[in-house]
Amino acid sequence: MKKIWLIGASEGIGRALAEELGQDVDNFLILSARDSDRLESLSSHIKTKSMFCRVDVADNASVENGWKEIKSKVETIDTLIYCAGYYRPMSSEDIKVEEIEKIIDINLVGAYRVLTHVVPEFIRKKDGHIALVSSIAGYRGLPKDTGYGSSKAGLIHLAENLRCDLSIHNIKVQIINPGFVKTRLTDLNDFKMPSLMTTKQAAVLIKKGLESRGFEIRFPFIFSSFIKILSLLPYRIYFWLTKKTNQN
Repeated sequence: MKKIWLIGASEGIGRALAEELGQDVDNFLILSARDSDRLESLSSHIKTKSMFCRVDVADNASVENGWKEIKSKVETIDTLIYCAGYYRPMSSEDIKVEEIEKIIDINLVGAYRVLTHVVPEFIRKKDGHIALVSSIAGYRGLPKDTGYGSSKAGLIHLAENLRCDLSIHNIKVQIINPGFVKTRLTDLNDFKMPSLMTTKQAAVLIKKGLESRGFEIRFPFIFSSFIKILSLLPYRIYFWLTKKTNQN
């Protein structure tokens, strides 16, 4: 039975992914987030065996206590999926430091807090699977994406670091880069989101990607490929295109 620790499982992509992974009776899900009530309701209706463990990734003690609880109940895990996230649309014309700190603390530093416990365990076992949920927003600087894009770029960089350092220990590392997915957080956007997907659609693609050998799981294919190509353009052309986008 594969023991999967899914962090950020209470809503959005994380909740949909829990429901998708929960259809496989060979999985044992450890569901974590800050909202215990939502976790309990989720755990009670998925098909596979599961447990919930409240964790606030912005709090060192909470992460440490959560890990101790997991170790005491299931001894070890096979897979870590970090799906915790926070988002606020923000332009460089109106930077709010408090929001920036929260975005980076949850999206990026929180992953480090968790990894300080999980990585040594995987190295000890010489086996493990780490998947971090980032975003195509992390490919390159975009209009009105101050803070969030930086945190996701950092998460992509972190996944690359992990892949370089941990492959010798037989630890699989993947980065998940979705495009626009309809959630409570993306509902805050005041612009049309191209190729908008449901959380169910995203979860199906993530589950399939987790079973693959590739490093990056990105979707939807056409839109994410377009953004990927943009990330390869010379600065002069890239900034000309983003200026045109901003003017529209």
